[in-house]
Amino acid sequence: MCGIAGIALNPNRTLPDMQARLLAMQCAMSHRGPDDSGIFVLPDARAGLVNCRLAIRDLSPAGHMPMGSADGATWITYNGETYNANALRTELEQANFCFSSTSDTECLLHGYRAWGRDMLNRLRGMYAFAIYDQRPGSGGRARLLLARDQLGIKPLYYAHTAEGVIFASELKAVLASGLVSRTLDPAAVVAYLLLGSIPSPLTIYRDVRCLESGSLLELELGDQPLMSQPRRYWQMPCDIDTHMKHAEAVVCLREALHKAVRSQLVSDVPLGAFLSGGLDSGAVVALMRAVSNGPIRTCSIVFEEQDYSEGMYAQLMAEAAGSEHYERVITGQDVLHELPRIFWAMDQPTLDGVNTYFVAQTAREAGLTVALSGLGGDEIFGGYPSTFIGVPRLLRAIGLAQRVPGGAAAAAAAAARLPLQQRWAKVAAAVGRPPSFASAYLAMRGLFSPCEVRALVGEDLWQAAQHFDLVAHIAECAGQSSDQASSFAWVSRAELSTYTQHQLLRDTDTMSMAHSLEVRVPLLDLDLVEQVLRLPAVIKQGDGPKPLLLSAIGDMLPTLVRERREKRGFTLPFDRWLRGPLRPLLHEWQRESGATGLLQGAGVAAAQRQFDAGRLHWSRLWALAALQGWSAAQ
Repeated sequence: MCGIAGIALNPNRTLPDMQARLLAMQCAMSHRGPDDSGIFVLPDARAGLVNCRLAIRDLSPAGHMPMGSADGATWITYNGETYNANALRTELEQANFCFSSTSDTECLLHGYRAWGRDMLNRLRGMYAFAIYDQRPGSGGRARLLLARDQLGIKPLYYAHTAEGVIFASELKAVLASGLVSRTLDPAAVVAYLLLGSIPSPLTIYRDVRCLESGSLLELELGDQPLMSQPRRYWQMPCDIDTHMKHAEAVVCLREALHKAVRSQLVSDVPLGAFLSGGLDSGAVVALMRAVSNGPIRTCSIVFEEQDYSEGMYAQLMAEAAGSEHYERVITGQDVLHELPRIFWAMDQPTLDGVNTYFVAQTAREAGLTVALSGLGGDEIFGGYPSTFIGVPRLLRAIGLAQRVPGGAAAAAAAAARLPLQQRWAKVAAAVGRPPSFASAYLAMRGLFSPCEVRALVGEDLWQAAQHFDLVAHIAECAGQSSDQASSFAWVSRAELSTYTQHQLLRDTDTMSMAHSLEVRVPLLDLDLVEQVLRLPAVIKQGDGPKPLLLSAIGDMLPTLVRERREKRGFTLPFDRWLRGPLRPLLHEWQRESGATGLLQGAGVAAAQRQFDAGRLHWSRLWALAALQGWSAAQ
């Protein structure tokens, strides 16, 4: 696991201080790779590559990056883990490629020289990398390839500027180049308030974009400006295997789960797992025990507020797996003390991530460098009732209302009068739009309604953001769905391509790397995800939470974990902390809200009053606080 960065210049552009700028980018993300670092600059100073290395495989100097080929014509800076590296290595050795390390980085370097960009279709893992190539026979024109893994587990940001293209694993490093404006993007601010995270390709900064999952950006360092558009090399499958039967699906899934976890246990440093007490993390730990006889370390965070704490279930799972279990109690005062570093780690505003920050900190203190997580199980197995059940149900209701003359207006007005108006304002907005899965999804998954966001940001910022259509973006990410029968598959794709990528995975990356910890997500193994997405909904639906997953591995779990009926997310007691130890900060941010220009002071004050009166969910108030806190930390 690493941090990567680089600069590629346009024709007739020079940077006499190229080395210094690259070093500044390296320093900005040194937390991502404290074990080693390197900078490679082309002899003509047209481009430079940066790496900060967290050594996981091949801890020797042979794994140093940026890594070059023997002839010096090809260089790579790489962040991630390629789980099928051994198979690729065997194939490359048979093709007479010689290896000088046991790192997966060298597999990618040789793989690119053997297969070019087609290598991407062979990779199984999580990755973001840049490859510089100027081999003989290329007409003397060097090329730079940027690529990101299929499910967006590892991030990669880039900016086109007058000087050229700047890229990095974190926005901090892009800005550290000194070549990119810090001007905020109004569309990103509005999208954040609508959704709770900033959707790719947007970032919080107007001039920086996020390379989307399963995409590549190829640049030719010739006599033309470096203006290339990203293109996808992978898409989520939309086809359904209607011939698959339940019994066969269970057998195939069990095998795929074992294979996914086994492949991700490869490490030359201490490895363990996050254990929340829920089904997904419990499944990962149970599978770790099933495929390995070695010691297992597990980490949990618990709370003094017992109704939020899942410590009992985590402890049961740890005992069943025979793991060395580390448990840490997190209080509101702990959060208050760590907030400055949490906001710094965010990289850009997010509703989530504080929980991951603390469990990653706990794992690092327990001596781990790698931790497996159960992230992804809810998205592929249907663990969110509010979306998997709520989206098709709301879409049916909207369709009925709109078919009756005047029904849409009446339904919207009725929703606006319901208790907890903030919750129903999003439904009222959906009733006023053309019916679609994407519109219903935003109503169920979204944070604030459009009218509420408009009041929070003011008219000027709202109008400046109108070129970005969030509903259309969700529809593009998840693909089209023509009928209610395909709703399960559509919602799964929507969860994977929006909420999972833009919030859960992004937060997991930044918060874990803030502690120099690599987090792996075996339930998002590419082959596993493609297999489950193609299963008919009838196989994945049933009584209780994630019945297909339970059918496949339920016998490996303790009875109390297996038979839990309630669905509880990995949630901290923010509702109480915002009324207790964090409350003074809310007043401070409220006073400062007008000065930042991001939010209207009156809108923030109104949200505070609604929260105090029990009419606003804590997540909405925390989203405003996180935006203010992030802004102050920059």
